[in-house]
Amino acid sequence: MGLLKRPLVIIGFLVVSLAGCGGLRTNRALHERSGDWPTFARSVTRKAVGEQSLSPPLVVAWEYDVTAGVGNGSPVIVDSIVFVTTLRGDLYAIALGTGKLIGWVGFGESIQGSPVIDGNMAFVAMSNSKESLAAFDLFEGKPRWKKRFGDVEVSPLLYDQKLYIGNTSGAFYCVDRGNGEQKWKFELPSNTRLKGIRSSPAADSATVIFGADDGWVYALNTDSGALRWKFETGSPVTASPLIAEGTVYVGNRAGMIHAIDRSTGVLRWRSDAGAPVTANAVPTGNMIVLGTTAGTAMGLRMEDGKRTWVADLGGPVIAGGALAGDAMYIGTLKKQIFALRPADGFVLWKGDVEGRIRTSPAAATGRLFIATDERTVIAYKEARP
Repeated sequence: MGLLKRPLVIIGFLVVSLAGCGGLRTNRALHERSGDWPTFARSVTRKAVGEQSLSPPLVVAWEYDVTAGVGNGSPVIVDSIVFVTTLRGDLYAIALGTGKLIGWVGFGESIQGSPVIDGNMAFVAMSNSKESLAAFDLFEGKPRWKKRFGDVEVSPLLYDQKLYIGNTSGAFYCVDRGNGEQKWKFELPSNTRLKGIRSSPAADSATVIFGADDGWVYALNTDSGALRWKFETGSPVTASPLIAEGTVYVGNRAGMIHAIDRSTGVLRWRSDAGAPVTANAVPTGNMIVLGTTAGTAMGLRMEDGKRTWVADLGGPVIAGGALAGDAMYIGTLKKQIFALRPADGFVLWKGDVEGRIRTSPAAATGRLFIATDERTVIAYKEARP
């Protein structure tokens, strides 16, 4: 299937290259609509909850070969366009309805996380690059700025017109959206071994929160960078925090899930998932749902962390899920995408794909979008009319 796609991709490359202006130009102003998915996990609190229902079974609407693997973020959707970044350093724009290429632009370095789309601007973070945070004007088809912040392997957060990122050396930055200038910098305390930040940040109530390789979760004032609180989990934290109902939910590589008061940093409860947790949880009703590298998904009560159900998915889960109505969608490294019933974990549907799923799905405008490490972006739709 991938081999059949490649000639079409090459043609697309020629067309956009001849157009100039970096190869990606929308030629119209973009407008975020209700139900869009403009950033990793859809919102600044990283809830990954769509506005529309998407009832299984699903069928493939289209597939597109982006010619390189996709990292740890997710597709993002704004104004009928699907945006995907690759480990080769490219940003693709694909028509949501047809799966046809709109354009692409190469940043020249590896992109691990998701872009943020805000109006006509795309903000992209990179690793293995001297300049690792860039702003690209989608309407004009040209870069606005590109700045140096060390190797970045997280999805940027846009909150109150400022960008927030952490790097692999343990520095966390607040950056001006308009010009890319640093507003403040926070460094992990006593970081003599340069342990990094691989947890995409979340924000709420003027507080930005992220985990780090040193096993701590940090909460900073978004305006000043001052430390509000920090919490030790005992093991590296690469999962993005989820903020819901005044509580921060985050797992670590020891398999412990922590519920922490967002305002004070006080632990509310701790629960053992039984295996490493590397991705954000998703809220649904009075529960959170998350996956583990042991191939399980589970529902935990928000109130006390009690496990209400466990589902065996048969393959490691390293990315977060996406909720669309009465179905929780989550992928595995065994090349399968599942739809679970959030109330009890019952498997409503599963689909096979050609590559491992290392990225979180996105659910918008009545479709589900996933990316695989076999270079493919897939759009699913409901099987019934």
